[in-house]
Amino acid sequence: MARKLIVACGSGVATSTTVAEKIKSKFDAQGIDYPVEAVDYKSILQELPSASIYVYIAKPDDEVLQEAEKLGVSVYAGVPFLTGMGVDDIYEGIVNDTKK
Repeated sequence: MARKLIVACGSGVATSTTVAEKIKSKFDAQGIDYPVEAVDYKSILQELPSASIYVYIAKPDDEVLQEAEKLGVSVYAGVPFLTGMGVDDIYEGIVNDTKK
């Protein structure tokens, strides 16, 4: 299975890049070597097969969530990385998924 974390937001890649950078720096601080990439939501269905973790900013369509489930991709909300609220629990889940 592919080992890559992707971050996608509904409009462009500015917000997803911010969240990707925050996750990257947390990984670096903990010595976690795991690829993190910001992608365009328009190409999410093409990106999912090469990902193992998907962090979304805007709630994805049901079709995208079903595809992620089918592919065994873990899905997490990315907004807490912007607000700081509830980020620890989500980040802990992501870290556990990097060890799979």
